[in-house]
Amino acid sequence: MIDWSFFSARCGLYGLQPQSAPDWESWSSGYHAQVSFRTGRKWRHSIRAVGRLDAAHKAAKGILDALYEPPPSVHGFVRKRSTLTGAQPHVGAELVLSIDLKRFYAQVDYERVERLVQSHLDPEVAAWIQGCCFVSGALPFGFRTSPVLSNIAFQSTDDSIQDLANRRGVAYTRWVDDLTFSGGSTDDAFLEELTGLLSKEGWHINDAKTRFMRRSPYVLGLYVGKSIDEPHLPRWMKRRLLLESHYFAKFGDAHFHHPGVLSRNRLFGLAAYARSIEPDFASRIDELITKGLTR
Repeated sequence: MIDWSFFSARCGLYGLQPQSAPDWESWSSGYHAQVSFRTGRKWRHSIRAVGRLDAAHKAAKGILDALYEPPPSVHGFVRKRSTLTGAQPHVGAELVLSIDLKRFYAQVDYERVERLVQSHLDPEVAAWIQGCCFVSGALPFGFRTSPVLSNIAFQSTDDSIQDLANRRGVAYTRWVDDLTFSGGSTDDAFLEELTGLLSKEGWHINDAKTRFMRRSPYVLGLYVGKSIDEPHLPRWMKRRLLLESHYFAKFGDAHFHHPGVLSRNRLFGLAAYARSIEPDFASRIDELITKGLTR
């Protein structure tokens, strides 16, 4: 059992005495910053922790990560797992079912994590988690602690889904709020049973993003269809990387002065990502980038 003395020292909360969850929420509100970011054509707004709260969240995340034992199906924000490991179980699938949970973090309240938190943290620490890691009763998108707390909140549902998938001979993986299924009896009847299970446990599906993929199944942005034994990068990404790295090799940094091209950091970041997915393809990109760097 982790007590307040250890937790407060680890999280840099020196000089602060234990208090109730509402009081901690009032304290933490002084370290909130409103942030806006764009996804596609939409602007979204969230809260980010700053200063002392952010530093405490960083340490608290490490403690929570140590308490959470991720099942094999969970790949988002889990050490040594990635989009590659999340896509691998679905390689060669003739059909992939993708489900998105609606406003996932907003559906996670303290009650969903209370059992695990209180079994490992004393009441004083639990009150800090409740007051400082939740805002208005739900997980904020921008806190460092939100991903692991969301995984903890979904743990019992992961187990229930895995039981259903095992009975149907279906492969199941989850990346935060993206649930993916393939093989076995992945059909309308399975979807109906799965929807009922999620509804019973209080989770809401985004029907607009529920889809069966047959001709070109993708999982977490990687192609997993027939005749391959490893997830592949999408063709558009390969074409773009080849084009951009070609012109970088030809013109060096002058390439980045043109409108509409990838930024230097974006190009290098995508090249690093490609290296983790398809090393042989990425070696060609690396050669071109090396030429650009020497110009």
